[in-house]
Amino acid sequence: MLHTTYRLIRKFSKGDPDILCRRNQSSSSRVSGLDQYKPIILEQLALNAEIKGIYKLLVERGYTGKLSYFYEYCKKVVKNNNIDHHTNANILGVKRKNGKPKGHIIERHRILKYLWSKFNIPSPDISFILEKYPFVKEMQDCISDFRNIYVNKSVTLLEEFVEKYFKSSNKNLKSFANGIIRDFVAVKNSIISDYSNGFLEGNNNRLKMIKRTMYGRAGLDLLRAKIIY
Repeated sequence: MLHTTYRLIRKFSKGDPDILCRRNQSSSSRVSGLDQYKPIILEQLALNAEIKGIYKLLVERGYTGKLSYFYEYCKKVVKNNNIDHHTNANILGVKRKNGKPKGHIIERHRILKYLWSKFNIPSPDISFILEKYPFVKEMQDCISDFRNIYVNKSVTLLEEFVEKYFKSSNKNLKSFANGIIRDFVAVKNSIISDYSNGFLEGNNNRLKMIKRTMYGRAGLDLLRAKIIY
């Protein structure tokens, strides 16, 4: 009936009329629930504390607002008080200013290329990555160990590989080891045998590609004619 919202009604029923009825006032002049904590916020920002850490501190003292609103409030406080506070840090731990990192970034695809084919990345960067992220070193060892199995054509190395990575804390490597255990005979034969099913799989892939290009009209007679053609 009133063509308004419950939120607006609650706002005017509980808010301060003197503040709500002011005109031509900027939003910055309005009273915020965080104003009572402003001295603490200013002190923590001056100490270059993380905004999320300040938020947790205020929650312990009774603040019930949302983190997203708190972030916006802190940005305004930093801007209005000219506080030198860096809210972001890059993966190297180097603080950012104006959104630009002082350090440099190594893309994930370059790290994957390094692990798979020794893509050229400066050795200090690789040393830092392997030290900060131990699971990358474990992936590097896994790739190297698996390649050595086929280079040496050793079933013993395969058994040692499965035993080692079956106990890994990395769920992806553990899943890989489990897959080998399920198809152990097939994997073992791929190591010790000179035969390959590559020719069969290649033709199978070619057949499926032809079926897809026929858009459901791949009856047996027509498909046979298409393949022979």
